Amino acid sequence: MFEWVIILFLGSGLIYGLQSRRLQRRSISSPMMMVLAGAVIALPLGIWHEAPLAPLADRIHFATGFAEMTLAIILFLDAAVLDYRKERPALRLANRLLLVGLPLTIGVTWAFIIGIDPTIGILPALILALIVSPTDAALGQPVLENKQVPDAVRQGINIESGLNDGLVLPVFTTAVLFEAELLGEGPGNWIREAVMEISIGAGVGILTGIVIGYVVNHAVTHRTILDRFERLLGVLSALFIYFLSEKLGGNGFVAAFAGGLALNITSDKVRDAIESFGEAESELLTMLTFFIFGLLVVPAVYGLWTWQMVIFSVASLVVLRPVCVWICMIGSPYSLAEKLYIGWFGPRGIASIIYLLIMATMIDPTGHETIYAAVVMIVCISIIAHGLSAAPLSRALVAHLAAKSKSS
Repeated sequence: MFEWVIILFLGSGLIYGLQSRRLQRRSISSPMMMVLAGAVIALPLGIWHEAPLAPLADRIHFATGFAEMTLAIILFLDAAVLDYRKERPALRLANRLLLVGLPLTIGVTWAFIIGIDPTIGILPALILALIVSPTDAALGQPVLENKQVPDAVRQGINIESGLNDGLVLPVFTTAVLFEAELLGEGPGNWIREAVMEISIGAGVGILTGIVIGYVVNHAVTHRTILDRFERLLGVLSALFIYFLSEKLGGNGFVAAFAGGLALNITSDKVRDAIESFGEAESELLTMLTFFIFGLLVVPAVYGLWTWQMVIFSVASLVVLRPVCVWICMIGSPYSLAEKLYIGWFGPRGIASIIYLLIMATMIDPTGHETIYAAVVMIVCISIIAHGLSAAPLSRALVAHLAAKSKSS
């Protein structure tokens, strides 16, 4: 069965890729296509008819392995390709979103979860808030591709989505380790374990990132590297740092993120090569993650969905993040339309899925069905809502700003 699943995934990817330009014009994104393909393929395999959470029981490691590599590459590349010299307005916007908007969103979401379902518990509610707070710009790709959208807005959203999952990750890891300890499933002394994992991961990432950056700069200066290997540097570095940190007892994701921040490659040509090839590589792994999400994760939890989860998902996407974004942007030079646009384009996607899969390897999913079901619902709604709205709302913002500019 495994071989057929891989063949069907590759076939689905080929079909979408060959028609991608036409499909994107119709607001059909690759995450939509891959989740749908996985869900359809799950039907003849009988996965939809299994008991809740059963599809994850003996397949979780298969799903998590690819997802972990995807997150490591994304974390590394998002941090590595950020150019602090050229994107000052976007960075100022991203700083507001990351330093004020993100903690505010987590806190408000946490309180809202407890308010709508007090039985969930304080710590599980925090874990759920942490999982659904990071955003995924890939679900609103037309936002990034529409060059008429103000550059600071477009790049600010991109930077936010690139860095927020790395910033949330240490807190998420600590919270899950604490929950595992309370359930008697942890390694013992969760505080020490969390501090060690994060510290070793950050240390390995920073040190290795600095060394790799120095070696790459030296190789470029002395012309000892072929062009085709420049394109491989990002993926090779990300996975090297991730697996090295894991082997040394650190958190590989923290290491990948820290390594990307510390990389400091001075050649714009090499940075562009790393970004372009890394985007293609991470796109493939992202497609696989969404395919697995539709194949295994959605069938595992759809029977657990409740009306409270519908309220939470809609509120999180339509109210909680937009309000927190509006608050954090008080005093900024952006118009109300731009603030609403930025607030809406906080899709929940790849990071939320991977955090959920990581949690499943650390804590028995039984007893945490609410978290799994709520995360899957909000991601499903986001894939559709943000995928369909990205292009038309981008065009509407551009038209509004143009009309406003003419009238003034």
